[in-house]
Amino acid sequence: MATFIDNFTRVCGSKTLASLIGINVTVFLLAWIVILSGDSMGLSGNFTMPWLCVSADPSVFFHHPWTTATYMVTHYDFLHLLFNMLWLYWFGVMLTPAAGDKNLIRLYLGGGLAGTALYVAVTALWPSLSTPGAYLCGASASVLSIMTAVATISPDRRVYLFLIGPVKIKWIAIACIVLTFLGLGGGNPGAQSAHIGGVVFGVAFAFWKKRRKPAKKENRQQRPTPQSFQTVRQYTPGKPTRVARNGNAVAKAVAGRLSDASRLDELLDKIRLSGYSSLTTVERNELNELSRRLDKTGNQR
Repeated sequence: MATFIDNFTRVCGSKTLASLIGINVTVFLLAWIVILSGDSMGLSGNFTMPWLCVSADPSVFFHHPWTTATYMVTHYDFLHLLFNMLWLYWFGVMLTPAAGDKNLIRLYLGGGLAGTALYVAVTALWPSLSTPGAYLCGASASVLSIMTAVATISPDRRVYLFLIGPVKIKWIAIACIVLTFLGLGGGNPGAQSAHIGGVVFGVAFAFWKKRRKPAKKENRQQRPTPQSFQTVRQYTPGKPTRVARNGNAVAKAVAGRLSDASRLDELLDKIRLSGYSSLTTVERNELNELSRRLDKTGNQR
């Protein structure tokens, strides 16, 4: 079992992504074991829903507030689980190298919470959109949040599809979103509001990340402090060694170093957004040269 978990984590490329998929599958299996056990004891119907899923009835929901979190990992239909986990895997693998595991968790939880908020609000204001006794369950809102964030951050990234060839990620995301809104995997009409909440959160998160990057870049290129100037040692026979500063040489060195750092930041940003494979041969050589040059300059200080 431990070997299987290690291999699965390696395939996912992220322990967080593997854990999210594992939790969803485990809850699915446990829920059906409990339901089948209940049937054998004369408990008919899916009696686990009020305890795991978000109710369309506000009074039931407010008596079970923890379902805001549990519904994100609860599935009762195998196709619903299958498609959600496939999309979570595909888009999670693309997200984590550029954004990291923390942002994967933020998108999963944030999309799920946004879905809950919109679902409860819509079903409370327009009860006709949801059938009596309906519940919201599944990771669709969370997965759509991750999907739209990836498509917004790197819309032109190409993915090779079997029998189709290279397709831009934005078209794949749009197709998946359309299939979800057509009702793939089940659900009730009111659940579409939760899907909208996940999509909106994913787009908002992606734009927030894009706005933060220039600010970080600007902070890294702040005016150098006096300690950052390179010093030149002058030696005179019979006198102690002292440190002198050549203003023109220092200014030239700092300007060159800032230029190198700026270009290095551009290349690293491209890697974070589209992966190392998106660099051309010239850019890869330039990346290695800039890293070597800046490292050498730093060691001489």
